[in-house]
Amino acid sequence: MGEGKKPKKKGAKYRNYMLRQKIAPYLFLTPNLLIFSIFIILPAFIGIYYSFTNFDGLNDPKFIGLANYVELFADDPDFMAALWNTVRFVAASVPLTFVVSLGLAYVIVNMVKGTSFFRASYYWPVMISTIVVGIMWQWILGDTFGVINALRAGMGLEKMQTLTDPRFAWWSTVLITVWSKSGYYMVLFMGGLLSIPGELYEAAKIDGANRMQQFFRITIPAIKPTIILVLILSTMTIFKTYPMVLTLTGGGPYDATRYVVQHIYETAFKSYEIGYASAMSIVMLVIVTVASAINFYINRGGENT
Repeated sequence: MGEGKKPKKKGAKYRNYMLRQKIAPYLFLTPNLLIFSIFIILPAFIGIYYSFTNFDGLNDPKFIGLANYVELFADDPDFMAALWNTVRFVAASVPLTFVVSLGLAYVIVNMVKGTSFFRASYYWPVMISTIVVGIMWQWILGDTFGVINALRAGMGLEKMQTLTDPRFAWWSTVLITVWSKSGYYMVLFMGGLLSIPGELYEAAKIDGANRMQQFFRITIPAIKPTIILVLILSTMTIFKTYPMVLTLTGGGPYDATRYVVQHIYETAFKSYEIGYASAMSIVMLVIVTVASAINFYINRGGENT
């Protein structure tokens, strides 16, 4: 719908023209708003309602008030353990993903040759399904049929219990998450780095600033909006990690890699406690929202200072 030529006289044609100009943006937004409302907003409200009910997916839901939430925090050690595992997982994965993606972006932007090759190489893991990522790394790290242990056995070395030792399995999920997610945030950081005017660095060099000083006093402040975006997106994404961990460790060993999303799924579709699982989902939604809001507030909405 083009703008066309604006009518000169303030008659019926002029009023129709102005009406079209006001309506046009909303017409373009309508499809996305409908999709967002049907698949995000509506299910969210339904989930909130179910969280106050005793619902098994077959019989009619029965309203029980805050009983699910009381049980959740007072009498469900499995949920608290899964929540603690998730918080530790996010606390380790998000900073590592941030550092790796920013480092890769900085190196590639400042490269003279091979930029396209390395950018495609580092972005490649992002294009792989998370389920495939889990299966692939299981083939690499697996205790019984993993490539690394097969090579170690051929050299007469003992097998590494990478996925059956709780400590190693937990760190494996962290490092594989960083490997699979960093490429996407690297691209975001590259966009921010390439938008910085070169004159700022030239002026800094004239003033005698070294590369480290330029990075912390020019680069970091200039890409602050991108930093906030990456931190919020990575926190939300990593908090919801499930398919990769399911195919890699299945939540084990000894529930060491059992995170909240897996616990919610099994509660809802294996134990048929959909109302109780909905309460868990709402708690997770609140935690992610609060974490994002605090991050956004502390950094003043991503404004440069």
